[in-house]
Amino acid sequence: MVKMARCCVALLIIAGCGGEGPYRMTVESHGTKIVVGKFTRSLLESDSSFSWYRRNYDAFTPDSASIAYLSTAAHDVHFIVVAGTWCGDTKYELPKFFKTVSLSHIPETNIDLYGVDRSKISNDGLTEKYGVTRVPTFILFSDGKEIGRIVESTKNGMEFDLTGLLKKK
Repeated sequence: MVKMARCCVALLIIAGCGGEGPYRMTVESHGTKIVVGKFTRSLLESDSSFSWYRRNYDAFTPDSASIAYLSTAAHDVHFIVVAGTWCGDTKYELPKFFKTVSLSHIPETNIDLYGVDRSKISNDGLTEKYGVTRVPTFILFSDGKEIGRIVESTKNGMEFDLTGLLKKK
């Protein structure tokens, strides 16, 4: 019994050290998992409840010219992404965002990903600080200043909208 308790404590410590950030996960009565707080895309990739992520990531092929541009222009850009794992727009746009930044070799350290519940109000004041009222919201920063954002959906496609925002920088 003591060995079992030690094992459980060790697993909790290991699970807490995964670099995912301080998030909590709830499950609605109909089974939808909602992530609230800071987390990383590895959670979406590893949890089968988020099968929409892998499916939409794999189905997306971004424009190669946009990827080439982003590969050089976006390395000093910091992204704050506010998403709802319950939200149809997030399920559509978030995988496209991550495929675009992955192919562009933008470091994961440049991206802060936050989940919100259906109220879209964060516990830490982040949504209020950045005026986020709809999800997903992708906010781009350069030298600490906001240079643009994509709210809810793209106009021309994720890679084209990101490229357009950076060209205005």
